[in-house]
Amino acid sequence: MPHAPTPDQDREQDQDQDPTLPESLVLVLHGARGDLAARMVLPAIHLLESRGLLPDDWRVIGTGRKDIEDAEFVALVKDAVQEFGDAPTGSSWDAFADRLEYATEVSDDEPGELTHRLGELAAPDRLVVHYLAVPPTAFEPITEALAKQGLLEGARVVYEKPYGTDPDSFEALDTVVHRHLAEEQVYRIDHFLAKEGTQNLHVLRFANEMFAAVWNREHVLQVQVDVPETLDVANRAEFYDATGAALDMLVTHLFQTAAEVALETPATLAADAVREAREEVFRHFRELDPAEDVVLGQFEGYTDIDGVDDDSTTDTYVAARLWIDTERWRGVPFVLRSGKRLAGSAQRVTLLLRSPRDPSRAPRPTPSASPCTATG
Repeated sequence: MPHAPTPDQDREQDQDQDPTLPESLVLVLHGARGDLAARMVLPAIHLLESRGLLPDDWRVIGTGRKDIEDAEFVALVKDAVQEFGDAPTGSSWDAFADRLEYATEVSDDEPGELTHRLGELAAPDRLVVHYLAVPPTAFEPITEALAKQGLLEGARVVYEKPYGTDPDSFEALDTVVHRHLAEEQVYRIDHFLAKEGTQNLHVLRFANEMFAAVWNREHVLQVQVDVPETLDVANRAEFYDATGAALDMLVTHLFQTAAEVALETPATLAADAVREAREEVFRHFRELDPAEDVVLGQFEGYTDIDGVDDDSTTDTYVAARLWIDTERWRGVPFVLRSGKRLAGSAQRVTLLLRSPRDPSRAPRPTPSASPCTATG
């Protein structure tokens, strides 16, 4: 019986198949002690290593404003991986932990320990990736500081959503970014697009003629995108109170997922082709009418949380009705909903199908519709 390949064999095969993979990698995780790093980034790095998808030579340097020892950072990473990823075990964890270190964040006036550590690891063939898992208000100052300390030359920089909070702040941030980085060095990330459930929308639709044939306004009465969460916001109250559900979820994750549902068939399923098809959908979003199309709410007790103003009106729940004016989807409402401290958690896309008994194909009330649901 053949044996399954080891992680080292997987890595060798991946590098043989993709010569663009770096031989050596340093991932600098800015905001390494934050909620996003704990829930998403650190478990993902551990998963990549366990599957042999990182180079032989790699390191992670976590950064933050607080000065902590490497051992404390390793313990923080282990807690994050245990809670949100695959449980670390034995010698495999020890080997992973040996690649982790921590340094204080750079600033305009102070190179910090990060500059020193990157200098020690400098090598001509080593790729440095700065991953900014920080609030969007920190994007500009960190970018400026990294540039001033000479840490962006040849590096890549990953910006987590939201990349600006409105058109003006987007333009301002992009101006700063392009002052120091070529576009090829910049990656703007919405981690929802990498979720298995989101990716499965492509399989459900493009690999199955039964669903592809009904994926339009003639057959679909309504599209629903629901991401209820039981999570509180106590661990990131300062960020959340300046953001809210509409900015944190609606105009980022939910808009992106709605566009994934609504896109036209791309030329290929390569990332660039799918992105271009998704961006074409954005151009057909009808402007939301706040009075008619948006409902905002706040869970009871929100203003009692440390870090939240007593008179805060920040929304912790948002529901919106979006219209996409393409030939395929004109007249079909996309209902997008998300909130914190709700009764259950889910990541669900539902297509409500029109009743076949209605010869006019006119929209019918929701209870008579048949749901077709994809859950991630």
